[in-house]
Parts: sequence; C-alpha cells; structure tokens
Amino acid sequence: MNATILTERTHLFSPSIKVAVVVNIEGEISLAMLKAAIEQAVSANEILCCSIGLDPDGNAYYRPSGKPLYTLSVSTEMWETLVAQQESLVCNLEEGPLLDCFVTQMEPEIQLVLVAHHLVGDGLSLAFFVQDVLQALAGNPLVYKPLSLLSPSSIGDAGNLNSLMRFILKRQNRSWRKTGKVFLFSDYHRMVQSYWTNRKIQVTHQQLPGETLTQLLQFAKKEKLTLNSIIATALFKVKAERAKLGLAVSVRPEGYQGMGNYASGISVQYQYNEQKDFAENALAVQRLIQKKTKNDSSKYFLLHFLQGIDPTLIDAAYFAAYDGYDHPIAKRMQRMFGYQGKPSQIGLSNLMILPIENHCQAFRISHFCFVPPLVPNNDSIMGVATLGSSMELSLIGAQEEQLDKNQKVLDQIVQELKNLVR
Repeated sequence: MNATILTERTHLFSPSIKVAVVVNIEGEISLAMLKAAIEQAVSANEILCCSIGLDPDGNAYYRPSGKPLYTLSVSTEMWETLVAQQESLVCNLEEGPLLDCFVTQMEPEIQLVLVAHHLVGDGLSLAFFVQDVLQALAGNPLVYKPLSLLSPSSIGDAGNLNSLMRFILKRQNRSWRKTGKVFLFSDYHRMVQSYWTNRKIQVTHQQLPGETLTQLLQFAKKEKLTLNSIIATALFKVKAERAKLGLAVSVRPEGYQGMGNYASGISVQYQYNEQKDFAENALAVQRLIQKKTKNDSSKYFLLHFLQGIDPTLIDAAYFAAYDGYDHPIAKRMQRMFGYQGKPSQIGLSNLMILPIENHCQAFRISHFCFVPPLVPNNDSIMGVATLGSSMELSLIGAQEEQLDKNQKVLDQIVQELKNLVR
C-alpha cells in the first residue's frame, strides 16, 4: 500500500540530504556473511524495500517494491572521502535503492559505511539498522518493521498553526496552484547536478575518550546541564559571534525501533558571553532550547508548517535557488527556507546515548560515527553519537581553499569540552 509523503517533503528534492553512519564491527565476518545479514536487515524494514512515486498532481508517496533495495560494495577509500563523494551523487528515487552500503576489510574487523537518502530514515534509524545487521550476523531472527510514518493523527497538522499563519499559507497555496508547476524526477536530477557543480563538502571527526566523557557527564550533573546543551554552547563559543543554531529534535514513538523519519527541528540564537563562565552560558543556552522542546507548539511547529504548504511549492524553493526557476512565490519560499547566498546557520544533530547494544555474541561494534547531511541552509553541521563509553563527533562543512578549516573548528570544540574537566 502506498503511503503519502507529508512531513518528509523537504527531503524529496533536496540536493544535499543523505545520512551516513560508519561502524567498525569486530568478529570473523566474511563478505558473504555480511551480504546475507544486510539483506535480512533490509528485508525486515519495509521502508527500505520502497522506491518513491510521484503522481500527476505532484503528490509523492512511498511505493513498496516487495523486495530489498540496497547496494553493497567493497571500498578502499577513506570513509570521510567516501561519504563526501556519496553526498553529491543524485539518488534514483523512482527506482531505488535509497540505501548504499560499503565495506572495508580491516583485520580483525570490518568497517561498514551506510549512506541513506533521508527519506528512508534518520540517524537513529540507521543505528537500529546496524543493530539488525549485528543480530542477523549472530543468526538471530529479526522483527519485521512495516512502513510507519508520522501522521496528523499522532503529531497534528497545519490546523495547529495560528489563524494568521493558516490564512497566509492558504492564500499563498491558492496563488501557487494557479501559476506554479509540478517538478519531475528528471528536473530533480538536473538540479542536483547543478547544485554540486562548484560545491564540495568535507567530513572531519574526533572521538571523545571514555574518561573525558565520564568526567563531562559528572560536570553536567553537577551544573544541572544536559550534554546536548554543553555541546551547543561549545559550538556558540567557537563561533564567537551571535549565531543561529538549528537542532534536530526526536519525535520518535517511544520504543519504536524501525526505520523512518522521526525528527522535528528547532532553532535558537545566542552569542557566547565572555564575561560569564562556560556553565553560566550553557545554562542560558539550555533555557533557550528547553523553552522550545518542552512546548509542543514549538517542538512540532516545523512539521505542522510543512503540512500547511503545497508540496510542490516546497519543491519549488530548491529549483528557484539552484536551477534558475523564476517564480515570485517560489522565490519567496526560497528566502523563507534560507536557500540563498552563503548560509550562516550552524546545525547540531545529537543521537544521544544510542539505545542499542554494542555487542551480540561473537560480534562487537568498536566504533560508531554519525554523519548528518549538510542541508542547503546550513553552513556546517555537527553529528554526535554515544555508544558504550565512547562519544564520536563529526563536523561537516564546505570544502574551501583552507582544507583544514573544519578540522580546526572541530579541534577547538573538542578542546572546549576537555577544558571543562581539567
């Protein structure tokens, strides 16, 4: 049964929207074993057996294929280079697959790189997928997860917006439907290629040692701070100016371990105050974040807003920005989403402590790194994941003439965190 794409619509034609994780798995694993385990894991998640359909009116939907859709390749590339390369490749949405897997033999372990279009899952989804692969390697049966999407019945819709916003969106949609257009997959392919013609990204990462993480958690408890607030504050401090930070917020149903998009987003603006210590700044940042995350209207605003816009107008913002589409309403939407000029917003996507085991019988995950997509309205974005006693941080930014710029920024952020526990 086809399922309509609603809150995920901004992912559909985004030219930069792939999510990646990198895991090292210890144990005696042959390529044949890994292929069989990945196939079982894909088959156990219905969304990974789907391609994307588009009807004449521009409505998009998940289209079950009845078979697992994925690729598995052997790679000799450094994973940072591989992920950056994969981000720029156009995805065959109409046929699939929407998941590409790469393996590197690194005795006595393997390194598995998963690169997925955001339409099939968020970062936490890929963590659960890795868990399925580990279980399959161990010969354990997997639980089948049918396609399950966020819906108006569970999170609300545009009716939750205030009356003025609903009126503006309704009038805008009416005008757009009279003069706008439906974009096709062929248009998407052309636009993505245009977007990446003069763009490259760089992926850097660092691991926070277990001892440092333990001390950081103790500092957080003492100061009544969340680790997420501390990391956000370090980002603001390194930015050294008033900045806008976009944060991913999980709205995943409690206990659900299937793949899909269960994230909303909020943003806060802050300038680090050098006249105060780090903890005082972090407390101020935490208040800004919690003001939105603890308020359902703010927490779900983005998802309600997206449901209030004609889906083809959401698409049009990308084509106005990166494909020369000249339409006043599309241009307005382009500005609203921030797809113009050099983006200044920074992003943070923290998967927190991953709710998966890092071992299963003879197999153990020794390394887990999450790489969120550098969406077009972000200058850079940090991905964070904690598994066992290890925290991995990645930073994704534009690859400029100064190739080590992103690494220096990440080094500064990590150093700020280490300074707190000296």
